[in-house]
Amino acid sequence: MQEWYLVHTKAGKEVSVRSQLDEWLPETFLPTLKVQVHRWGRLVNSISPLFPCYVFARLPACCDLRRIGYTLGVREIVRGGQEPLVVPRLVVDQLKVRCARGPVELLSRPFHKGEQVVIANGALRGFEAVFEQYLSGPQRVAILLSSLTESSIRVVLPASSIVRSEV
Repeated sequence: MQEWYLVHTKAGKEVSVRSQLDEWLPETFLPTLKVQVHRWGRLVNSISPLFPCYVFARLPACCDLRRIGYTLGVREIVRGGQEPLVVPRLVVDQLKVRCARGPVELLSRPFHKGEQVVIANGALRGFEAVFEQYLSGPQRVAILLSSLTESSIRVVLPASSIVRSEV
């Protein structure tokens, strides 16, 4: 019986690893995500792996796991102790349905400079701030916290840590 496994790759090598494994494995799967990133001062669309540094691979029962380990760009097969961990077929099937029309798009309206936000989680949860800018793509943001003094404190957080203010 063929099961799905997760292959841990080196950073940026997901496409190369998938191509190499496609040559001799029954099936591989690399779900992708459409993101907006800042390049040369502009916001542009880019396609990146939904799970950076990971490729799904369906392996036959008699597969030589060492061959996968020696594939260029592969770090290892994800394991639990000494045994490779099986990814439930339902998880892969649901991801395939979600990716059937191309890269996954997370529909979120980007924040704009000067917009009022609230920190939703972490040590500063509940604090109000002003959105300043995205840093290295939409994953990190810089915000300005108002303090009791006349100056503001610049804080860098994951973008998922802030929400729009309801004011």
